[in-house]
Amino acid sequence: MFKRLNNIILYCLLIFFSGFATAQVCPKDSNFYSITNTGTEYNTIQKAIVTTENEIVALGQFGTFRSFIAKFTGLGTNIWSNEYKPDYPHTSWVQFPWYENTSIQGMIPSSNGSFIVYGSSFEHGKSINNVQEPPGHWVGVMVHIDKFGNTIAGKYFGNWRTGYTVNNVIEADNGNLIVYLRSLLYPFISKVLCVDNFGGIIWGAPLQTVPLYNEVGNLSHAMTKLKNGNIVVAREMVRNIADTIFYPFQPPIILPAPLNYFHLFELDGKTGNLIWETSYQCPTLSNTNISNAFTPEIKNIMQLPDGKLSLLADMYLPVDNERFYAHKLYSRRAVNFITDKDGFLQKIIAYRPENSSGSLESVQQITNSTERLLTIKDSTNENILVFKINNDGQIIWKNSYKNVTPTNTSKIITLEKNGGKGLFTFQSDENSFNFHSSVTNAVGNNPCALSNLNVIAENALWTWLVKKVHLFTIPVNIDFRYSAFNIKSDSYPISQNTDCEYQFACCKDFIDTINIKNISICPGEIYTLPDNNKVKDYGNYYATLKGQRGCDSILLYNVKLLKLPADLKTTPDTCLNNATTIELRATEGYKTYLWNNVSSPQSFYPVSLPGNYTVKVENKCGSKTDSIIVYSNCDFPVYFPNAFTPNKDFINDVLKIPRQNKNRLKKLSIYNRYGQVIFQTTKFNDGWDGNYRGMPQSEGVYIYYLEMEGLSGKNINQKGTVVLIR
Repeated sequence: MFKRLNNIILYCLLIFFSGFATAQVCPKDSNFYSITNTGTEYNTIQKAIVTTENEIVALGQFGTFRSFIAKFTGLGTNIWSNEYKPDYPHTSWVQFPWYENTSIQGMIPSSNGSFIVYGSSFEHGKSINNVQEPPGHWVGVMVHIDKFGNTIAGKYFGNWRTGYTVNNVIEADNGNLIVYLRSLLYPFISKVLCVDNFGGIIWGAPLQTVPLYNEVGNLSHAMTKLKNGNIVVAREMVRNIADTIFYPFQPPIILPAPLNYFHLFELDGKTGNLIWETSYQCPTLSNTNISNAFTPEIKNIMQLPDGKLSLLADMYLPVDNERFYAHKLYSRRAVNFITDKDGFLQKIIAYRPENSSGSLESVQQITNSTERLLTIKDSTNENILVFKINNDGQIIWKNSYKNVTPTNTSKIITLEKNGGKGLFTFQSDENSFNFHSSVTNAVGNNPCALSNLNVIAENALWTWLVKKVHLFTIPVNIDFRYSAFNIKSDSYPISQNTDCEYQFACCKDFIDTINIKNISICPGEIYTLPDNNKVKDYGNYYATLKGQRGCDSILLYNVKLLKLPADLKTTPDTCLNNATTIELRATEGYKTYLWNNVSSPQSFYPVSLPGNYTVKVENKCGSKTDSIIVYSNCDFPVYFPNAFTPNKDFINDVLKIPRQNKNRLKKLSIYNRYGQVIFQTTKFNDGWDGNYRGMPQSEGVYIYYLEMEGLSGKNINQKGTVVLIR
């Protein structure tokens, strides 16, 4: 009755939501929200993407090496949130491998609303006398996650005595992945790889630079795929030794370390071969008003419609009139480098808040467009400037907002939803349990957080050195395994509080957390959710019913994958051997077991008497019964015939092991008078038909050697003679 009532409730909800989805009509889109999200620890939002359904997926960091992924509706309601970590339980110090300090560093969208995350984990070897062997090391990891937060597959890049992390990933048109695998151990040869979905490496490009120039370790390098299928990489490099430049009739000019560089190169998309490379030395910040601990960072690179390249970076530019090696005053800018197709610089545009400076916080490349959305944080009051540029670098739209986390350590990420449905901004700080979501209306307004800033675009010059960083031409060394990696997810709870909002009454997100539907499916069965998404694996799922104005009505599903009864297996026949009680065991994973027709949730059954015991499992996928014989003793006498008559009268035609034998067969061998093996088997039901290689053997005496094992494990062997009579 209760099951029927639950189905009636679900049916009514579906009818209501379906009507709600088609009946909502509001005169205009004026929804806006400001929401505080609270995690269980200090957390920051590192990356975020927009799905094709205008849902927002955010990658967050909490603790030093822990990451979570959370999904939100387009209006900011949290749908799910999970922490992801390796599924290799650590049970002993002598086991290996085991993993810790797993960190997810980036994320890209993939097909069918899924996405790919990447980063690193620390793999441990066996620990003996406080020494690990093999020694622990970093490995790169990559995980494919479906739209519901369930893990599809995990991949591992690593091997003992190497060190790697996955620094960036982009997806090719054919579904292959381009992976930047950064090396963490000497000789620090990173690689760009092209891998397929079947665990194969199509090509690899080794990246060994000339001495003195090293990769900047804590930044994600930018990559983009060109229209011709080639790959362009833009990465940050550093030189920690001073450089010297010489001009005629002048003393040598010393450029103090550290010296930073942008290194650009193009790889052939089919082979990985280097096509061209160039580099640009960044302004020297030593002995200036800026700390030389700052590292310029490339946030985005893309190909423009005319084949040129545009690179967006967060960096400092000089604001005094000194020569390039003598500048003392710098101001922070978002800088747009526009080069020709071979990386030669043609134009620089710098963006900043009016009467101030600012850091480039995030860049979003608008889907199916050459426009990009930039977010700058004002250095004076930490407020936010969001603006859109076209392929010429010109500002075509702008707005500004208050920063509810106005600190110099706060991180800002702004995304434009598909179809011009407004902006979604994350604001977070590493020293706070809270992170904030700001959702604008379709035209980018949110009166809860509006500010009054203006953004300035101005041309700039580049007078620093070029082409200092170069790659060696060396063969690629695949010194790592690219293999499966087990990842599990645990819920990461997020509570939400709406601080400010405006909405029409007919449009509000609704998540039904009370009537969660439990669904059971068989292996190979497909369950269709109300929004026509297909489900064939266990996990937590949701169905979204969309309103005309984009509001979501969400139903939650818990799908369980039943175990096939046909897979039931039991322990072999066994014995008491003077024990008071022994346990019979069956395959785990079934909801209910019928042990001798008595229902139990346990896959084991204690017995104290000899006899024939049965176990049955049953569910919607079928049923199966198996039996186990329990004997008093563990070792039994051996029985074997002394003659047989293979004359095709169907009486005693085959020499077989009699059923009276209760021991387990290991091997039966038959020898002729010359000691030649003419028959051998390890299967209890097989027997000798009196032939050898298809030829009938003569009458006479033959030798058998029977190797058996008692239920105790004791070897019980017997040899003797048998007479073949025709």
